[in-house]
Amino acid sequence: METKQISLVMPLALLEATKEYSEEYGYRTVQELIIDILRKKIILENNERYKEIEENMKKGIGVKKFSQKEAIKYIRGL
Repeated sequence: METKQISLVMPLALLEATKEYSEEYGYRTVQELIIDILRKKIILENNERYKEIEENMKKGIGVKKFSQKEAIKYIRGL
């Protein structure tokens, strides 16, 4: 996996709290904690978004309705 270094600015009080949290919950570094938080946030929000899309599809909201012929033409055009 390719990585990229970034710079992050945060209030000192938040940094100190983050360091304490990292140590208390077994993260080796603050960076490891931040990566874990971002990963969980992204996965959770994507999962919620997909569930919302699925629910809307079940209700027919925002769904294109095709005949079989139109569906085949649409899929082939992707």
